[in-house]
Amino acid sequence: MDIGLLGALNVRENGASIAPTAPKPRQVLALLALRADQVVSVPTLIEELWAGTPPRSARTTLQTYVLQLRELIATALREGPDPEDAAAGSAKDVLVTLPGGYLLAAGGGASDVREFDRLR
Repeated sequence: MDIGLLGALNVRENGASIAPTAPKPRQVLALLALRADQVVSVPTLIEELWAGTPPRSARTTLQTYVLQLRELIATALREGPDPEDAAAGSAKDVLVTLPGGYLLAAGGGASDVREFDRLR
């Protein structure tokens, strides 16, 4: 996975963009990408999305956004160089549900934020 956060959001899996156009799922992806390979807690995601005034359906809505992101990831994985390659894993291997949160597994791909931090 290649992650570009400095400038326009650009997250690619197998060369295909997985950045949604809808604002809230895009926010979720941006926060997960910013903290790639780290668990981002559900409360942190909810605070990011609704800034202290979440609806009662916040957790369910967040799960819907994660499902939408996984659909984009699954499409990118299917369109990869070898769709039959089991090593590529599934969308659930890329956007992982863990106790209390979610983790975006970058799989060693490039990240402009990490590169910036390294050079700084």
